[in-house]
Amino acid sequence: MDKRFLHIVSFTVPWPPDYGGAMDVFYKVKALSERGVKVILHCFTYSRKQAAELEKYCHEVCYYKRETGVFRQFSRVPYIVKSRKNEKLISRLREDNHPILLEGTHTTAVLQFPELQNRDIWIRMHNVETDYYRSLCRTEKSFFKRLFFKLETLRLKAWEKGPFKVKGIIPISEGDADFFKKVHENVHLITAFHGETEVKSQTGIGKYVLYHGDLSVAENHCSALFVLRICSEAGVPLIIAGKNPSRALARKVLEVETCQLIRNVDAAEMEQLISNAAAILLPAYQTTGLRLKLLVSLFRGRHCIASPQMVENTHLEPLCEVVSKDAEWIAAIQKSISTAFSQYEVDKRNQLLIPFMDAANADRMIQLIFGTH
Repeated sequence: MDKRFLHIVSFTVPWPPDYGGAMDVFYKVKALSERGVKVILHCFTYSRKQAAELEKYCHEVCYYKRETGVFRQFSRVPYIVKSRKNEKLISRLREDNHPILLEGTHTTAVLQFPELQNRDIWIRMHNVETDYYRSLCRTEKSFFKRLFFKLETLRLKAWEKGPFKVKGIIPISEGDADFFKKVHENVHLITAFHGETEVKSQTGIGKYVLYHGDLSVAENHCSALFVLRICSEAGVPLIIAGKNPSRALARKVLEVETCQLIRNVDAAEMEQLISNAAAILLPAYQTTGLRLKLLVSLFRGRHCIASPQMVENTHLEPLCEVVSKDAEWIAAIQKSISTAFSQYEVDKRNQLLIPFMDAANADRMIQLIFGTH
C-alpha cells in the first residue's frame, strides 16, 4: 500500500477550481483519491487561502508561502520558478521516498536540490510557458507588465530547454508533447482533468450567446472586446461572464444594448449560464495547452464556436464550429441562435469525449507512476 502514496506539488491552492490550472490540479487529486491513491498535496499560497475542502481528498495538505517581490526578478531562473523555491517543502519531501508529481514549470525549483536527485519525480506540464508568456506580452497594455512578461519569456525559453532530470514529463496537449519530446525521452500525453463525468448539454435553442473566462487576464479581456464587437454587428444578445472585469470593459458593454456583463459569478451560476446559452464563444490568440474552458463548454454547453487556435492539436475540431474571419464569426453566431442543438450532437460528443474523461486519465496516470492499478 505504501507505494500508492503520491506527493503532488501545486503552484497554487487548487480550490476553488474556477480556472484552468486549478481545475486540472483539483480534479486530478479527486480522481486519484477515488482510486485509492493517498495524495500528499503541497500548495503555494499567495492569492488564495488555505482550503478545508482539499482535506476530503488528501492524506495530508501542506501550505507554503510564495516568496514574491522585485528582488526575485534579478535572476536567470524564471520568476514563476524562483518564487516557489522553498526549503520547508524540500524537508517535507525528504521525510519519505514516495514519488513526486510537480505541477507545471512553476514548481520545478525542486529539481535544484541534489538530495532529491534519486527520487521518482514526474512533471505535469500545463503549458509551454515560453509561448504562454510571449502571448501575454503581446496582449498586455501596461508597459511594466509587458516588460516583466518579456523578461520572463527569455528566462523561460532557457529554462524549458532542460535538461529535466526526472522520470518523465506528462503534458496536457499534443502540441506541448511535441515540444517536450525534444528535451526528454519519456513524455506521455494525458489530457486535462475537468470534473465532468458525462455530457450534460441540453438540446433545443438558447436566447443568448456566452463568453466566459477570467477577465483580468489580458488575452481574455481582448477576447471579450472582440466578441462584444462581433455580437453587436451580428445583432445577437451576448452575456460576458467572469472574474474581475476592467472598468474599460464595463464601459464598452454599456454601449451595446444587447450585451450584459456579469461579474464574479459562482460555479453554480456559471454552469447555468453555460447550459442555457445558444452557443459558447471561444476565441483565442494563441495555441497553448488544452484549454479547460473548451472541455467544460463541450460537456455542458450547446453550440461551440471557436477560433483555430483554441482547438488546434486537440482532436476536438469536429465538435466545434471553427471560424477565423469576422464574417465567419458573425454568420456562425447568427446561425447558432436560430438552430436547435440536437440529440445527434449530444450523442456525437458522448462518443468523441470518451478519451477526455477523468476516470480514464487517472487510471493512465496511476499506471504511469506506480506501474499498476
